[in-house]
Amino acid sequence: MSLKEELIKFRTRITGNTEEDSMITPISLDDKVDEFIDWYFKNMVKGNYTDIGEYHFPREMRDLIEKIAVWYELRYPSYEINRLMPGSGQEQINVNDVMFRNNPYVNELLDENSDAKELDWDEFYNTNVFIKSLPWEERCYFSNPIYNDVVYLNPNSRTAHLHLTKNGFVEMAEDVTSYTYYEIKDEELTGLNVRDVVKLFKDKGIELPENNELEKAIKEADKWIQQKEGILDCAMYRIIERGGNRIGPRRAFVFAKEFGRSIDIPMMYAVDFSDPGLRLFMNEYIKAGGSKDLKCYVGYFSRASKNEKVYTTTIQDLILTQNNNAATFYTPEEHELHQRIVNAIASQVDHESVRQEEVKQLRLERKLEKSRNRQQ
Repeated sequence: MSLKEELIKFRTRITGNTEEDSMITPISLDDKVDEFIDWYFKNMVKGNYTDIGEYHFPREMRDLIEKIAVWYELRYPSYEINRLMPGSGQEQINVNDVMFRNNPYVNELLDENSDAKELDWDEFYNTNVFIKSLPWEERCYFSNPIYNDVVYLNPNSRTAHLHLTKNGFVEMAEDVTSYTYYEIKDEELTGLNVRDVVKLFKDKGIELPENNELEKAIKEADKWIQQKEGILDCAMYRIIERGGNRIGPRRAFVFAKEFGRSIDIPMMYAVDFSDPGLRLFMNEYIKAGGSKDLKCYVGYFSRASKNEKVYTTTIQDLILTQNNNAATFYTPEEHELHQRIVNAIASQVDHESVRQEEVKQLRLERKLEKSRNRQQ
């Protein structure tokens, strides 16, 4: 019986569900990218540009997402990812050697003892450098949202207004005192974020007009943040798809940790029973704060079509059934942890035994003392 069949049998025994019960059509990562591009067009492009711009901007956004995924592949080649989290045979190649030590250009410019040859490629080609190397029209997507200098509480009257910093903090308020009939004074708004200003109005029961520029500014800032988050998420999806069943999820896991994305996503698409490093990868996921209840797709990359169903399993099920390798069930790290637990228990047992002996000795001494007192 194959491991897959054993796992299905195990799940059926503990849950009562058959294989068919857990078969689902997985969420396509390419579809998730398409969904974001559609959101981007509707919320950030449509109505803001000419017909030509509306045609080109979504295509250019897709190109940027792909560029980020390719950058991460260049920064962490497959053999380096495999060195970090083994999943297949290791190539005898080191990216630091390729880029620095064995680089003819570097060797011509610098002597063999140069400190430059001790550089780490992943640190050298870091996020800051990558973003700064982009043209402005792509680089701007990574910036924080910028607020307008002036926002009016009521654009129709254009009296009460706030002067904001580019980060959305109030530098000065004008005519708010009279607008709110002295409920809120101009000077008390200085230094507050525009979000806190809106909250203050709500706390005091003062309604802002529907078209007020304060909430509009917040909404635009939130859309800009959502856009930035969406770009990073989509880059992670493309990293998974481009890297395939083993390298893709592992590289995306590194990306997720660096950019604060969900580590659940790479793990969900990583379950491949032919992967000799799957259990080690699961351990890295758990150590990074992952959940044992996470439901994963089994064989996402083995489908013959986009709509082909796969069955699901949880990390907990995999921990109970997935061997470390052909020779051992547990990883060396798990063996070490188990040994530490055994040692701790043994130490506690020894301590308890000593304590019980001490109690017995005290009881014996008390009995002898009582016996001597009676004899006297």
